[in-house]
Amino acid sequence: MGAKNYFRYIMFAGCTLLFSLFVACLERINISTEASPPRLVIYGYITTDTTQHAIRITRSTGYFIATKPEGIPDATVSLGYDGEIIEFTESSEESGLYVTSPGVCGIAGKTYTLHASLDFDGDGKTEMYEATSYMPFPATLDSAAIIPSPVMNNFLQVLIWGSLPEESSHNFSFHLFRNGVMMNDSLRGFQIVQDDYLISEKFNALPVFYLNQERNRNKLSIGDTLTVQVESFTPEYATFIMNARQELQGSIPLFSGPPANVETNIRCLSPDSKTEISGFFTAYSKHRTATVYE
Repeated sequence: MGAKNYFRYIMFAGCTLLFSLFVACLERINISTEASPPRLVIYGYITTDTTQHAIRITRSTGYFIATKPEGIPDATVSLGYDGEIIEFTESSEESGLYVTSPGVCGIAGKTYTLHASLDFDGDGKTEMYEATSYMPFPATLDSAAIIPSPVMNNFLQVLIWGSLPEESSHNFSFHLFRNGVMMNDSLRGFQIVQDDYLISEKFNALPVFYLNQERNRNKLSIGDTLTVQVESFTPEYATFIMNARQELQGSIPLFSGPPANVETNIRCLSPDSKTEISGFFTAYSKHRTATVYE
C-alpha cells in the first residue's frame, strides 16, 4: 500500500471510530433504581427569641418525588432543661409540626434535651428519641452601617460593630433582613464564620454583606431598614449545616462516589428499633442591630 493510500485508510478508520463513538453517546440507557427505605426526619431548634418554637417530624421521600414529605402525627414532644419541661402540641394546620405556646424563649448557657416518642413504622410500638444541645452565649451587635464598596463598583457594603461574649461558641452565622424580610434565607446563603474572622473580642466596621445594586434581589431603596442578625451556635450544628450544604451541591467531580448521609444528633433510645434517622436539634442565641439606608 502506498503512503498516500495508507494515509487515506487511517483517515477513514479514524472517522469511522469517531462516528461510532458519537452514535454510542446518543444511545438511551434506562437505569432502574430502587428507592431506599424511608427515614425518620426530626428537625427543630430553640433560640433566645420569645416566640412560638417548633419541631418538625416527617418521613423522608424518594429522590425523584416532588411532593412534600409526609408529616408524622400523634407524637409526644417536649424539651427539658434544669428540671423544667417545655411541652409541644401538634399544629392543627400541619401534620407533623409540633409547636410551643407563643411566649417561650431559650436561656443562654443552658443545655436543652429534646424528647420525642412516636410509632414510626406503624407496628403499634412507641419508640423514644432524644437529642441534646447547649445554647451558647450571644455575640453583641452595637450598630451597623451601609457604605459604597471601596473595591467593587455598584456594590454596597454592610458593616457592623460589636463584641464577642467571654464564653464564645466560636461558630456564628449572619442573616440580613430588608424591611423585616430575610434576604439570605436559603441554605446556600447561610454564612458561617468563626472567631478568627471576627479577629478579636471587639470588632469595628466588620464587613459582613456585599449587595450588588444591579440585581433586583439585592437592590436597596432610600429609606429601607436593614437588620443584621448574628446567631451563636455549637460546632456540631456548624458541621451539620456545612455537610448539608455540600450534599445539596452534589458530588464534584461529577462521577465521584456518592456523599455520606449528613450526620445527625438525634438518637433512638429503643434498643430493638431499626429506624434510620436524619435531621438535627440545636439551641442557639441571637442578637440584632438595624440601620436605615440613606
